[in-house]
Amino acid sequence: MIAAHKPAQGGGTALDALIDAAAGILAADSLEDTLARISHHLQALLPYDDLTVYEVDADGTGLRPVFALGMWVEQIMAETLSVDQGTTGWVVRNRRTRNVPNTRFDDISTVVPGTDFDDEAFVCVPMLAHDRVIGTLNVYRVGADRAFTDAEAALVERFATMAALAYEAARQREHLRHQAAHDGLTGLLNHRGAQERLRREIEAASAHVRPLSVVVVDLDHFKRINDTWGHAAGDRVLHQVAATMRASLRRSDLVARIGGEEFALVMLGTEPPGAVIVLERLRVAIAALCIQATGGPITCTVSMGMAEWRSGDADWHALYRRADAALYAAKEGGRNRLRKAT
Repeated sequence: MIAAHKPAQGGGTALDALIDAAAGILAADSLEDTLARISHHLQALLPYDDLTVYEVDADGTGLRPVFALGMWVEQIMAETLSVDQGTTGWVVRNRRTRNVPNTRFDDISTVVPGTDFDDEAFVCVPMLAHDRVIGTLNVYRVGADRAFTDAEAALVERFATMAALAYEAARQREHLRHQAAHDGLTGLLNHRGAQERLRREIEAASAHVRPLSVVVVDLDHFKRINDTWGHAAGDRVLHQVAATMRASLRRSDLVARIGGEEFALVMLGTEPPGAVIVLERLRVAIAALCIQATGGPITCTVSMGMAEWRSGDADWHALYRRADAALYAAKEGGRNRLRKAT
């Protein structure tokens, strides 16, 4: 339960509080931090018990929860809403705030599965950015006779106007950061993103003495594929190989495209014998791919070099160099094989 705060009194004081809130929210350095600051600064303006921020999905038909605070966080974050139903959907469709004194007696209020249908006051405000509804800000008070006043609802509405612009700006920054660290063709981390992630993982492995292996993967004779079937077919091969890598490794492992036909894998918390088993399965799975192209089906193989992190590796460069040397040995040994660094 969130402690109650006395709302700002007087136009000047309320405006000052909103300006302070805007400054605090805009100082956030990530989308996650922006959402946390939205809840924190609204809490300083008026008392509420629960809060949820929903984002309108790309096709405009669903509402995805992106932040929740209060009693039913797990249930709320697991449930996507339809814009065609409930109070939140109504607010998106009508682009208007709705102040519900008690949801138990409201004709259109619905209940998130797994939560109780208790007495609850509810203000739902559309979040508008550049004349477009990007989501909603929902605030709740639990219990009977705890309705939000019209002045409080108006305060939430003014707050949401500012919060929406801050959220949209943070979302754009997040998108640009993602683009800077990811490969446009495969969606994997790129060379820059892989370096940063590998550096962090090596620091964690060193601090917690946990196993970590780096694998450099290269498509065999990829130039021949491009020359024979064309670059569009080559791109399809890269995309399919990347998808096979993602499907073969755990979500916690790193998969990156670090150059043309070269990939890097970072296997976390897996001892070398287990890593070898997984990599051999991956090698076989890639060799079994049959990728359709205009000139006929394309098959491909990969060579892999694997290096286990050890305390003598001063940084990620040393570990990567050993994996790359093992890759060279795999190619010299006939390709379509895995070699471990010594």
